[in-house]
Amino acid sequence: THFKLDGNNNSGKKTATATANFDGRDADELTFKRGDKITIHGELEDEPGWFNAELNGKKGIAPGTHFKLDGASPPPPPAPSNNNNNSGKKTATATTNFDGRDA
Repeated sequence: THFKLDGNNNSGKKTATATANFDGRDADELTFKRGDKITIHGELEDEPGWFNAELNGKKGIAPGTHFKLDGASPPPPPAPSNNNNNSGKKTATATTNFDGRDA
Protein backbone atom coordinates (compact mmCIF):
# COMPACT_ATOMS: atom_id res chain seq x y z
CA THR A 1 0.00 0.00 0.00
CA HIS A 2 0.91 3.66 0.06
CA PHE A 3 0.62 3.99 3.82
CA LYS A 4 2.87 3.49 6.79
CA LEU A 5 1.78 3.79 10.42
CA ASP A 6 3.14 6.78 12.32
CA GLY A 7 5.03 6.21 15.59
CA ASN A 8 3.54 6.97 19.01
CA ASN A 9 1.28 9.92 18.45
CA ASN A 10 -0.90 10.63 21.48
CA SER A 11 -3.56 12.50 19.51
CA GLY A 12 -4.41 9.55 17.26
CA LYS A 13 -3.55 11.62 14.20
CA LYS A 14 -0.95 10.44 11.70
CA THR A 15 1.59 12.51 9.85
CA ALA A 16 2.40 11.93 6.21
CA THR A 17 4.76 13.22 3.56
CA ALA A 18 3.39 14.13 0.14
CA THR A 19 5.00 11.98 -2.57
CA ALA A 20 3.51 14.01 -5.43
CA ASN A 21 1.86 17.37 -6.04
CA PHE A 22 -1.92 17.41 -5.78
CA ASP A 23 -4.04 20.32 -7.01
CA GLY A 24 -7.42 20.06 -5.32
CA ARG A 25 -10.12 20.69 -7.91
CA ASP A 26 -13.15 20.68 -5.62
CA ALA A 27 -13.60 23.02 -2.65
CA ASP A 28 -13.26 20.10 -0.20
CA GLU A 29 -9.97 18.81 -1.70
CA LEU A 30 -6.68 19.79 -0.07
CA THR A 31 -3.95 21.17 -2.36
CA PHE A 32 -0.35 20.24 -1.49
CA LYS A 33 3.10 19.89 -2.99
CA ARG A 34 5.57 17.00 -2.95
CA GLY A 35 7.46 17.00 0.35
CA ASP A 36 4.72 18.78 2.34
CA LYS A 37 4.03 17.35 5.82
CA ILE A 38 0.32 16.57 6.07
CA THR A 39 -1.72 15.58 9.12
CA ILE A 40 -4.03 12.65 8.36
CA HIS A 41 -7.22 12.35 10.44
CA GLY A 42 -8.59 9.12 8.93
CA GLU A 43 -9.92 7.48 5.77
CA LEU A 44 -13.31 8.49 4.39
CA GLU A 45 -15.91 5.77 4.91
CA ASP A 46 -17.77 6.48 1.68
CA GLU A 47 -14.69 7.03 -0.53
CA PRO A 48 -11.97 4.41 0.06
CA GLY A 49 -8.50 5.71 -0.76
CA TRP A 50 -9.39 9.29 0.23
CA PHE A 51 -8.47 10.75 3.61
CA ASN A 52 -9.44 13.66 5.85
CA ALA A 53 -6.26 15.71 5.97
CA GLU A 54 -4.84 19.03 7.13
CA LEU A 55 -1.98 21.23 5.95
CA ASN A 56 -1.00 24.53 7.59
CA GLY A 57 -4.37 24.78 9.35
CA LYS A 58 -6.41 24.12 6.19
CA LYS A 59 -8.56 20.97 6.23
CA GLY A 60 -9.73 18.97 3.24
CA ILE A 61 -9.64 15.53 1.67
CA ALA A 62 -6.57 14.04 0.00
CA PRO A 63 -5.97 10.97 -2.17
CA GLY A 64 -3.88 8.28 -0.49
CA THR A 65 -1.98 7.73 -3.74
CA HIS A 66 -0.18 11.05 -3.24
CA PHE A 67 1.33 10.60 0.24
CA LYS A 68 3.00 8.10 2.56
CA LEU A 69 2.39 7.97 6.29
CA ASP A 70 5.56 8.66 8.26
CA GLY A 71 7.34 6.38 10.68
CA ALA A 72 7.23 2.70 9.68
CA SER A 73 9.03 0.32 7.38
CA PRO A 74 7.97 -0.16 3.77
CA PRO A 75 5.89 -3.25 2.96
CA PRO A 76 7.80 -6.52 2.45
CA PRO A 77 8.69 -7.56 -1.11
CA PRO A 78 6.44 -10.10 -2.85
CA ALA A 79 7.13 -13.78 -2.23
CA PRO A 80 9.52 -15.38 -4.76
CA SER A 81 8.01 -17.46 -7.52
CA ASN A 82 9.10 -21.01 -8.34
CA ASN A 83 8.31 -20.28 -11.96
CA ASN A 84 11.32 -19.10 -13.95
CA ASN A 85 9.23 -18.97 -17.11
CA ASN A 86 8.31 -15.42 -18.13
CA SER A 87 5.43 -16.49 -20.40
CA GLY A 88 2.85 -15.84 -17.66
CA LYS A 89 2.13 -19.55 -17.22
CA LYS A 90 2.16 -21.07 -13.75
CA THR A 91 3.34 -24.51 -12.70
CA ALA A 92 1.92 -26.79 -10.02
CA THR A 93 2.91 -30.01 -8.28
CA ALA A 94 0.35 -32.78 -7.79
CA THR A 95 -0.22 -33.72 -4.16
CA THR A 96 -2.41 -36.78 -4.85
CA ASN A 97 -2.72 -39.37 -7.60
CA PHE A 98 -5.34 -38.73 -10.28
CA ASP A 99 -5.98 -41.08 -13.20
CA GLY A 100 -8.52 -38.92 -15.08
CA ARG A 101 -11.02 -41.73 -15.78
CA ASP A 102 -14.77 -41.16 -15.53
CA ALA A 103 -16.50 -42.93 -12.66
